[in-house]
Amino acid sequence: MLTSALLIALSSPMQLGTNIPQVQNNSAHHQIRCIMQNVGQPYDVLEMPWLRARQELRLRRIDGYYTAILLSEMAPFGQLSAPLYLENWYWFVAPSAQSLPKELRQYGVVRGSHQAKWFESLGITPTVEVNTIEELLLVLKRKRIDTVLMDLETFVETAPRVGLDTEHFSSDFFRYVPLGVYFSSRYLHEKPDFLAAFNHNIPLCTQTPFTLSEREKVQIKNQLFMAATHLSQDPRIITAVHEANHQPTSQEQIALLDKQWAHELTLNISGLAVSLQQSALSRYLHTWQQQFSGQVAEVMLVDQQGRNVAISEITSDYWQGDEAKFQQAMQEAQPYYFDTVSFDASTQRFLVHLSIPLYDKKTDDNTPGTNENPLVPAPPIGMLMLGIDVELSLQKCAQSLSALDCS
Repeated sequence: MLTSALLIALSSPMQLGTNIPQVQNNSAHHQIRCIMQNVGQPYDVLEMPWLRARQELRLRRIDGYYTAILLSEMAPFGQLSAPLYLENWYWFVAPSAQSLPKELRQYGVVRGSHQAKWFESLGITPTVEVNTIEELLLVLKRKRIDTVLMDLETFVETAPRVGLDTEHFSSDFFRYVPLGVYFSSRYLHEKPDFLAAFNHNIPLCTQTPFTLSEREKVQIKNQLFMAATHLSQDPRIITAVHEANHQPTSQEQIALLDKQWAHELTLNISGLAVSLQQSALSRYLHTWQQQFSGQVAEVMLVDQQGRNVAISEITSDYWQGDEAKFQQAMQEAQPYYFDTVSFDASTQRFLVHLSIPLYDKKTDDNTPGTNENPLVPAPPIGMLMLGIDVELSLQKCAQSLSALDCS
């Protein structure tokens, strides 16, 4: 919460540049409006291209601009906020160029765009530069270029508007790109508490969480699901969950343990989390995780209440029962569940959790309540959750020639 004094200090309008037309019903506009209302900060929006926005911030004529990516050249002049949302960048390649080496393809880009900066960092000189996304896809349609780098959603939405037939285009994942607001160093120096308050309100004002496409879910599932399913049937896993379920805890006690867990982590105290991570089963999960060379960032085993039973890495919470990755997976009666993609600012990694409900085939028939109505399946006895590095998994898929990995 901002103090009254800070709210008074923030009373003068902030000047924000943006490349997004205000007539456009864009989620970034809604988020900015919501966040600024929450922190009590009036602001003015000035429409301008990316290049001009960066220049205006350098010259201290504006206080920030959106949507922005982290650029090393801008580091002396400002700081990027936490992500407002993520873009999902893919290479889109026309049929005529799919067999060509990358250095022989004809690239197009929007002048001054984030993709143009990436082309520069990758050593790619575009064949054509245009001013808008629509112009770029028209140039692609007329075969003056054969390859573009673009956000997946933007490509899918824009192509029909310009009459581009994308049926035979290949699409290869490149990376996720977090977009935020770039605030000037001068402004943040004058208002040292502002950025923390702004970042705190981002998730409160998010309208649509970032989710994997169905294709991406299949690609990740094909790489990891078989191994994870085999792990979920390990007798050590089943036994540990049964033992935990036989010792239920009240919701009040769970809340106290969850608070203690977080408090000890904040103070860097070797307490509940470290003790659990050092258990034999947690060490086994950590060893299992290592075979995937970074694709699997963490493994959590939880019981029917959502309490941690074993963890391969230290988790931020003791109790997972209030999170979608547990609740949805328990309720949907599906073999697996993917939650939304999250951005870990400390590691700069994009994670998605794959949740696999656990069943004990030996005792399902004796589960209370199932014999009375055999059509009602036995509830899961717990959950195995894999935190997956999305970028690594999709990049591995894009580089793989295996139909099993990328079908």
